Amino acid sequence: MAAPRNLTIPAGLLLALALCAPIAGCGYRIAGSMGRLPGGAQSLGIPTLRNLTNQHGIEQTLTAALLEEFSLRTPGRVDSRPTGTDAVLMGEIVEITSTPVTFGTEQAGSRTFGTSFVITVRSNLRLVRPDDSAVLWQSTDLVFRERYALNASIADFFSEENPALKRLARAFAASVAGAVLERASP
Repeated sequence: MAAPRNLTIPAGLLLALALCAPIAGCGYRIAGSMGRLPGGAQSLGIPTLRNLTNQHGIEQTLTAALLEEFSLRTPGRVDSRPTGTDAVLMGEIVEITSTPVTFGTEQAGSRTFGTSFVITVRSNLRLVRPDDSAVLWQSTDLVFRERYALNASIADFFSEENPALKRLARAFAASVAGAVLERASP
């Protein structure tokens, strides 16, 4: 019977793996792999989107998500002020709806109520170079949806609408950043 072999891993390899593992999925990127803005822009202003809906604060949520996403994905300066930047991303939120998609009924009665909903947000955005008002990127009628459920127990009720809006905002920002950065010439 052969004696068991001892497998050893070089200490340098273990150290390298230990140092790389925590950042593997954290959004860190090599500087050269970051996206570039269209039109050679090096800095980006993202002022608060105009809110044309009756949903208070949605403009803050979507704008904050855009600022964070572009800060992560572009090497240049990203600012909430449009002044002093090479490009400005501006737009408006034109509609927000919350539509029931699944229904339930009260146990003691026959009243019907929504148990899961879809939030839909429509917006128009454009990336403009302030120097000459050239439109570098534009998308009208952007539509994003996010589903959320209501807890059927009144005692345990917690509105899932705000967490759903935050998830929607992250998806919105990632999609917009991807579309804008793909538009940039290499």
